[in-house]
Amino acid sequence: MKRDQFLAQPEVESFVAWLVEHLPQLTFKLNFKSSKFVPGGLTAEVQGFEQVIQHYHWKANWQDSDHGTVDSQTWVETRRSLGQLREWLTSAVNAGNDQHTLQACLQILRWGGVRGAIAFLHRLAAKGELTSYLQRMAGRMSLDGNNDLNDLDASSVERFDAGLTKIHALFDTSGSPIYDSRVGAAIAMLYSLFRQQCTQKGKPLLAFPSGAARGSQLRNPGDFKDCISAPQFGANAYEDWAKWQVRLGWIIRAVLEERPGWFADQGTLPARCHAFEASLFMLGYDLRCFGVPEAFKSTPRSASSSLSDDVQDDADDERESISGRGWVPTGHPFTQVLQDYLAFKNSGAADNKNEFVRWLVAKPARPNKKPLTTESAAGYCFPFASGEFDLFQRPMTALEQIVAGGERGLCAVRCVEVLDTFTVGDERESVCLVDVYLTGQLYRMGMSADERVAYLIDCGFAGKKHSANTLMNVGRGVGKHFGLLDDTFQPTELFDRFFATELEL
Repeated sequence: MKRDQFLAQPEVESFVAWLVEHLPQLTFKLNFKSSKFVPGGLTAEVQGFEQVIQHYHWKANWQDSDHGTVDSQTWVETRRSLGQLREWLTSAVNAGNDQHTLQACLQILRWGGVRGAIAFLHRLAAKGELTSYLQRMAGRMSLDGNNDLNDLDASSVERFDAGLTKIHALFDTSGSPIYDSRVGAAIAMLYSLFRQQCTQKGKPLLAFPSGAARGSQLRNPGDFKDCISAPQFGANAYEDWAKWQVRLGWIIRAVLEERPGWFADQGTLPARCHAFEASLFMLGYDLRCFGVPEAFKSTPRSASSSLSDDVQDDADDERESISGRGWVPTGHPFTQVLQDYLAFKNSGAADNKNEFVRWLVAKPARPNKKPLTTESAAGYCFPFASGEFDLFQRPMTALEQIVAGGERGLCAVRCVEVLDTFTVGDERESVCLVDVYLTGQLYRMGMSADERVAYLIDCGFAGKKHSANTLMNVGRGVGKHFGLLDDTFQPTELFDRFFATELEL
């Protein structure tokens, strides 16, 4: 499907018209907690979508090889900062210089507070394919060309995540939006309100995907009464995420073409598109800003004396499953899975999740262990996810270091020569390492087993006892493997160096 075909669909036409009419009338109550990205927090009531950009906050920095650190926080500062990054990336790609392109991409990820794409970018650059890949994707994702959505398929889109959406958007010249969990959440919420107010019938046409926040914020319209649940990034194929970035870009351009005065002070149409996207980014921090009643509210534990523990735990887990919050991973025996993966890779099989799952299921069971089911084997792949350690298709030398563990293994996981300091971004990623941090801190505090479980539940990191124990099992396994925890699960010197500051969870 091409742009004109997409925009000509009756429901898309109606949604664009609804946005044009209603965006100036909506009131938003922004309420940001204080964090490293928004120091001091933010509370503001905003009338009209176009005014949201005045409250833009994203405290970030990146390293310019010529001029040192570039800092930004407001939209004016961010627009200038991204302009420099865009110029760096564009000149490097146009020169065909993969290493310069890699460095520009890594600094874009640093600005965005995400790491998931680092191994993928290193792999492409090492093969001399990074610049050509970005150029091919640019042609397929342009908003003002004759490209077809079908050109974005499993063979052309090798990877897509919260980092690569930023890189593709900055390399684009037509206003392609950065499509992360916040932007996806906001446009999905607006679409859900449109469906309600226009009493649309039939299956929703626009299934805008989103992802979970790392804190207590809500980023799925399905958390709110009578709203449509958004598909989550983890369930989407890479090419689907890329297609939604293009679809959203087409919609934004259509809206702004209808209202040439909106964001007129930003300059050209592509610049206006990015201001529109930045406003969605602010609204998507927490969808409560739309003032829609929540569909489900869990009762605080301190106020739930009338509920049994089992009932309250089930309610907490239901809430967690709806929003994808908390820090409970899929359970896995980390070191054993790594060793299995190394054996799998040495077997010469195709290096992907489906083949590894099949290999695990066919592998003879260990003594006193049941054979793995396909579901369990797939769950064991949790550490391989792009938002975790991104292990598939790693070079063999790096994989061997990761399997060996310790500080060198941790450096190999993070694609660095010297260990950096761990930080958490805005989205729910790096769950395994967060679990190491939580587990180490709880053992350091000298808590009993029951006290550790109660703490994780009461703080909202887990829903009930089983989930809390899964969290700590993963934390212990990953922590010991990389030398972050000792044999008694106490934090090591490496733990203190890696988790240099208290994490804002």
